[in-house]
Amino acid sequence: MEELLASRTRYRTLKIELLKLSKRIEGADPEDILFYQEICEKYASHLKAIETACYERIGASICNCQFHSGQQCN
Repeated sequence: MEELLASRTRYRTLKIELLKLSKRIEGADPEDILFYQEICEKYASHLKAIETACYERIGASICNCQFHSGQQCN
């Protein structure tokens, strides 16, 4: 259960940071947009890795920061 909670906390923290960055893309200068997009892609790949690891280790999926046992997110 501790591992599940740790995965959820890490996932939620990264997702919040990703959302903050994605908002900066809309308000950024045109030359900064590519920079923020690349960072967002890295955050998104980390989120996907957490989802996969959580499912493989615990058998639970993370969807919108909620856990669903026995199924993976689409």
